[in-house]
Amino acid sequence: MRAASLACALLLVSPAAAGTCRTWGAAEPFGALDTKRVNEASGLDVSARFRDRLYHNNDSGDGLRFYVSGLKGEATRAVDVEGPDPRDIEELSLGPCGAKTCLYLGDIGDNPGKRDGVVFTLVVEKKTFKDKVKPLRAVRARYPDGPHNAEAFALHPNGDLFLVTKPVDARMTKPGPALVYRLTAAQLRDGRDVQTFAKVGEIDLPTIMAEFPFPGSIATALDISADGKRALLLTYVAALVLDFDLAEGLDGPHQIVRLDTMPQQEAAAWLPDGSGFLYDTELTRNAKGARIDRVLCKAP
Repeated sequence: MRAASLACALLLVSPAAAGTCRTWGAAEPFGALDTKRVNEASGLDVSARFRDRLYHNNDSGDGLRFYVSGLKGEATRAVDVEGPDPRDIEELSLGPCGAKTCLYLGDIGDNPGKRDGVVFTLVVEKKTFKDKVKPLRAVRARYPDGPHNAEAFALHPNGDLFLVTKPVDARMTKPGPALVYRLTAAQLRDGRDVQTFAKVGEIDLPTIMAEFPFPGSIATALDISADGKRALLLTYVAALVLDFDLAEGLDGPHQIVRLDTMPQQEAAAWLPDGSGFLYDTELTRNAKGARIDRVLCKAP
């Protein structure tokens, strides 16, 4: 297992020495969610193909759909996807699907830890979406070691999918390391058979994020940079930038990025050029406004 080496590597490397950005700037207001539509934001991604476009999803209970908006959250519209209602969509991610780019909707939430498996629904990214679209396929998957709860996954440029777990506990009071699982690009091409994740290792978030209250060690979102060389892991309190390629293992430096913490922050995404990232909040129901904040690298 690579877990012990990851914890040691992350704890021994200081943020200033940890890779591609020496200094992160403070979070700043960038845009706003349309809370009449995106009223429980749980997923976020930024299109690299179409400028000025964000993708969003709501948490469980919203059906099989996603939302498209401008880069600052304006002009938001819903896009329904054909298929059975999901149990708990928690995250979305853009990534390769053959020669095309797809939006992956992740039905991966499982607070009680009782699900037999999870489902990823793939929708080909297009310049214009109809009000209702057909998915490219749905990929069913299970863990090799029993049920897990998760809110964080992302597609690597090589086509593989990485997923990071959170505690199996409705109130999230049981601390523990975040487990990392992987589905290969080949597995994601199979919409017929149930695929089995491979366990990559674990990230000891309670130790790494020990300076923060307990929610700071719960992974709520994951994104991988366009070049695959960095990953962004959001928690309820801060962000953790992993300055290494997840496809090559879990050894490497990190940086903790302090944020202007939002209540129930569960969505984050790299900007396509890697200059920074966006994040937002799930607690938007009945709110008059909900920020989308931006964090930029100040000293590469």
